[in-house]
Amino acid sequence: MLHIPRAFRTVGSIGATLSLPGTSPLRSQSDITPHRHRRERHRPQTFAPEREETYHVLTLHTDTAHYQNMRKLRERYYPPALLRVAAHISLFRALPGSMLPSIRTDIATAASQTVSFGICAVGPPIRMGQSGVGVLVKGLEPVEGIVRTLQGNWKAVLSQQDRGKFRGHYTMMNKVDDPEKVEKCIRELRREFEPQGCSGTALGLSLWRYDAGWWRHEENFAFNRRGRY
Repeated sequence: MLHIPRAFRTVGSIGATLSLPGTSPLRSQSDITPHRHRRERHRPQTFAPEREETYHVLTLHTDTAHYQNMRKLRERYYPPALLRVAAHISLFRALPGSMLPSIRTDIATAASQTVSFGICAVGPPIRMGQSGVGVLVKGLEPVEGIVRTLQGNWKAVLSQQDRGKFRGHYTMMNKVDDPEKVEKCIRELRREFEPQGCSGTALGLSLWRYDAGWWRHEENFAFNRRGRY
């Protein structure tokens, strides 16, 4: 079972929260293919040449206790040679840097109109293809609303992937070709998340920039914590 502390301690910088032990916040490599090798469905629809375009990812920022629990589980099951980024929930994966000024404005507006809310990572774990395992997250209705709004604002430039339906989850294992290891992960995660799951609080959004496959933290956008819009 997961031990969930009663009190949550927030952090001032997402840069620290997504870094793995022993790494710098500015040297957290994405487990997503670097943009110079991106497939067509993963590219934003802009007029900037691909070699000149920069790419950004938008993630959900949670309290430290929830993050640490999910980070430890991902580190337990993710292939060590591929593990570069700690546990995270992605909203968008390929926001174009050529549109960054308006993108920042829209994110800030959406965050300011959202009150901090509770979430819970729950079982049973889900199989992601033949080689991956994920954990779904309850309570993400506010994020679904944010994604729909931003998709409407950015529909002309989003990649095919980012235009799709938001399905909030944590990826605990990926690119593992051994079926026995995948099944073992599913069994153990099922026990970890029964019966109460892993609760936490969503505190805001965080914007990251790809740098030849590495993540560099750009900015945090805090939700409204005073309970009003």
